[in-house]
Amino acid sequence: MLTLWLRRAAAYILRIVLPASLLSQLIGTLLFGKSSPGGAAETWIGCASLLAAGVISALSTRNGQSWAHQLLRLQVLDQESSAPISARRMGLRELAHLADFASLCIGFLWPLWDSQRQTFADKIVSTVVVSVDKPE
Repeated sequence: MLTLWLRRAAAYILRIVLPASLLSQLIGTLLFGKSSPGGAAETWIGCASLLAAGVISALSTRNGQSWAHQLLRLQVLDQESSAPISARRMGLRELAHLADFASLCIGFLWPLWDSQRQTFADKIVSTVVVSVDKPE
């Protein structure tokens, strides 16, 4: 249980947090000459970077897996049919992660005690994350 949660957290960091952080620093440096311009500009750059990272992650999704999911052997499936989700649905799931943040990040911890191991985003878009066996 904890191992799956740690892999999910690592996948989120790899596909959203790190790219958004690097992108926001790059944009800040290019536009303002410093990686952290402060004020409203920093907030807008951060939001735009998170959005861009989410879109890129969603567009790179194949067979219910982003590149980070593939690396960590995870797959996102429809809760009812157990079919891999599409890139569009992954995009909706990334957007639904706002509910995980809005709950003071409790939504990200929810899989630790939830019977289906779902975050709030998973519950909103009816998905589950499963471990995938190593390829032969």
